[in-house]
Amino acid sequence: MPALPDHAAALSQEFPGWTLWLSGTGRWWASRRDALSAADQAAGCVLFLHADGPAALAAQIRAQEALRPRSQSPGNPRGQSAA
Repeated sequence: MPALPDHAAALSQEFPGWTLWLSGTGRWWASRRDALSAADQAAGCVLFLHADGPAALAAQIRAQEALRPRSQSPGNPRGQSAA
C-alpha cells in the first residue's frame, strides 16, 4: 500500500474513525476502524469507500458519518452514554 501524500494527513486527522490509503491504481480508499451494527447497515453505512480523489473521499466519509447517530461515534461503538 503506497504511503499517503502529505496533504492527506489532514484527512486522517479529520476522520480518526477511518483508515485511509491510496491504492496502486491511484484510487483513494477508506475503511472504518469500528464494526457496524445491523442498524448501521440498515441505515446505509458501509465499511469501505473509494473515490478518485481526496476531496471526493472526504465528502463520502462525511455522508457516511451523517448516517450514524452521534452516540455511535468511533470512540463509543455501542452508543453508550458518557458518564
